[in-house]
Amino acid sequence: MKGCLDGIRVLELGNFISGPYGAMLLADLGAEVIKVENPKGGDPFRGWDLGGDQPNFWAYNRGKKSVTLNLQTPEGKEIFFELVKNADVVMDNYRPGVTQKLGIDFDSLKKINGKIVCCSITGTGPTGPYVKRPAYDTVGQGMGGMMSVLMDPQNPKPVGPAYSDCLSGMFSALGILGALMARNRTGRGQQVDATMVGSILAFLNAPATETFAHGRVPGPYTRPRQSQTYAFACADGAMLAIHLSSPQKFWEGLCKSVEHPELIEDPRFKTRPDRRGNYDELNKTFAVFFKEKPRAYWIERLEANDVPHTPVYNLKEVFDDPQIKHMGMEITIERKGKPTIRTVKFPLEYSETKSGHPSPPPELGEHNAEFLKPLGYDEQKMAEFKEKGVI
Repeated sequence: MKGCLDGIRVLELGNFISGPYGAMLLADLGAEVIKVENPKGGDPFRGWDLGGDQPNFWAYNRGKKSVTLNLQTPEGKEIFFELVKNADVVMDNYRPGVTQKLGIDFDSLKKINGKIVCCSITGTGPTGPYVKRPAYDTVGQGMGGMMSVLMDPQNPKPVGPAYSDCLSGMFSALGILGALMARNRTGRGQQVDATMVGSILAFLNAPATETFAHGRVPGPYTRPRQSQTYAFACADGAMLAIHLSSPQKFWEGLCKSVEHPELIEDPRFKTRPDRRGNYDELNKTFAVFFKEKPRAYWIERLEANDVPHTPVYNLKEVFDDPQIKHMGMEITIERKGKPTIRTVKFPLEYSETKSGHPSPPPELGEHNAEFLKPLGYDEQKMAEFKEKGVI
């Protein structure tokens, strides 16, 4: 079966995470993604500061093809324009103004292909007082408020993965899908702008809306208190987490699981407002209980009492879990002459369409001939281009 986006061709001008991640999601959905890279090293994640073949590059670039073009040369730009004629989407995560400087912005490309959808990912957008500032993931997280709900203010250190990079990549893919649907009605392409800061704020919609409503600024433990989520260390050093939410039966099940049913009616914890108000005390009380037995014991007890719970896995343990194995979340990608890649599959399942097993991340310029020969460039011409630094 073919993927949902079978027949859609994407030209990706992406480096590092946000652009490559968004384009990879489209590839996972069945689009043909051509990663257009600078001949001098390509995407920096190919080698990074560690040198050579790197997992950072594998993680964001499976299922793509690679063409090298120096867009600062007339020949490279001419080839790019030829590719645009038969493309549906052009994605970039350049700094604002770069596509205009290169002459490959939407206003230029729509003259070549009126159906082209262009998507740009930037830190804060193509205009405004911060337009000249460089932006990486940390900038998006800090300005968008994510750090304030993750970071301990008493020990301020950035934590967690690249939220603003990945979220802006996801929103860019969503924006492109919307633009393609609109094109079905209008016959015209359009420019889509995604930002790191905007993507973070959209993700933080609920806490932002609550802040507007009540004026109380959330911190790292605001939501756990509201949602009644707890994490505990067990006797074997392993951790688990519990999400009580609002149904009273989960609170009662938790008390029964630790064999302290008398706490069900304890005035400190009896109702959800009581438990929110005495969150820290409840956490300390139950932390003592969970220290008495290993995690496997508590998992069995919590499951028997229908309490929403989970082991807190590290990323090695995750893929040994029987449910994760059943879901098939780990996939392997074979590569000729190189180590097999173990990675995470695209998480959506379709009943009628599939994207198939992803191909390996491409070698730099691996698909030059595949796309340049149909444009009339023979081996001799491609050799000349290579000598001149065009490809």
